[in-house]
Amino acid sequence: MVSRTSLVVVLVGGSLSLVACSSDEGKPSNGTSSGTPVGAPTSTPTSAPTGSSTGTTPPASTKKALIEGCVKDDDCTSGTCYVGDQGSYCSLKCTAENAATVCVAPMAGTCNKKGFCKKP
Repeated sequence: MVSRTSLVVVLVGGSLSLVACSSDEGKPSNGTSSGTPVGAPTSTPTSAPTGSSTGTTPPASTKKALIEGCVKDDDCTSGTCYVGDQGSYCSLKCTAENAATVCVAPMAGTCNKKGFCKKP
């Protein structure tokens, strides 16, 4: 004779095994086990968001171009902010020897005495 407790255990245990199995919902398999539905996009975005979550670095789109006013190096796309007595601007480092190739437009083509490209 089967006890009532044994019957409940068998029914509950059998129900759990049915819940643990996945259903194919009557659809044919795509031959993969990845779990990605057939026709679902498989690529991931290739561009990363701009800006910084810490707020310390402005997004590239807000950085200043050469000869625009700045306060610190991080303000400039060139990474160099010349802070002078008459004002500050985004510049490039240079020497008298390389000024003609480094300090091209919109710069003046020459270096100042501190080693930065001059504004026109």
